[in-house]
Amino acid sequence: MKQWTLPILLTIEMIVLVPYSGVRFESPSIFLTDFGFYLSDLCATAAPLLILSFGMTLVLMTAGIDLSIGSMVALIACILSLFDPGLSFWMLGIPCGFLLAIGLGWFNGWLIAGLDIPPIIATLGTLFFYRGLCEVVIGGRENISPAPVWLGDVYGSVPLAMTLTGLGGWYFYQSRWRREIQMLGGNRIAARYAGIPVQRRIYETYLLMGILALVAALCASARDGSVKASWQTGLELQVIVAVILGGTPVHGGSGTIRGSLIGVFIISVLELGLMGLGKSELKPLLLGFLLVTGVALNTHFQFSGSEGATHKE
Repeated sequence: MKQWTLPILLTIEMIVLVPYSGVRFESPSIFLTDFGFYLSDLCATAAPLLILSFGMTLVLMTAGIDLSIGSMVALIACILSLFDPGLSFWMLGIPCGFLLAIGLGWFNGWLIAGLDIPPIIATLGTLFFYRGLCEVVIGGRENISPAPVWLGDVYGSVPLAMTLTGLGGWYFYQSRWRREIQMLGGNRIAARYAGIPVQRRIYETYLLMGILALVAALCASARDGSVKASWQTGLELQVIVAVILGGTPVHGGSGTIRGSLIGVFIISVLELGLMGLGKSELKPLLLGFLLVTGVALNTHFQFSGSEGATHKE
């Protein structure tokens, strides 16, 4: 796919769905006011996905996958909900959440790099395992999130997401880490012969995924206001669809963070549009369609912004 394909798709999607998302066209002033609120809501909705898509892009570039990300986000939020708001949350909750995030990411990395279990099997298992731990932690209760409200609005989550993805993306593209991840995703045996610490890089990638799950859990729980054991079920599908639709192939070896970010907004515009239409039940159907479409496009065409990409015409 060419670099301009995704922005054009996003523009067309917004033209079609924005009128159903609460934006009125009665006058220029009303339109601008409503559209401003719409953009704020869109960015706040997209922020947790933006954070997670950065990590998922790197995971897919290693020829891996993380199906447990939704359960990780839920488990971290469930643990954090056990702490009282205020000083207790910041002094005790955040350190506990950070250690938990490190542990969950390390465990996924250990299963994949240490035990050599295929990533799809390892993270499918931890998807159910982490979700089961959510039930153990809070059972059938719905706990109030102690995360401050500002972390979930456009003035908190969006700058945080843009800072993480911006600085993280800049460092990634400037570092040797990018080339090594691409090589191990393209050919793991050749990467070992080239002296790349394959296991270490896999551990690092899944550890980063765990840390980003903590940040996403803070933003999403602050926005929603409460958490329960089934919270954020299906989040992993949204993130994977956004990344694959953005041009990162499932077979690894290449990828584009910029494309993943555009993919996130395509998913978020779709979500708000379906909510406005009262057709939210169609979301899984359309996500499945977009997933298959993204894989098909990546099979026959490589996004021209992908690092390490080879083009098929």
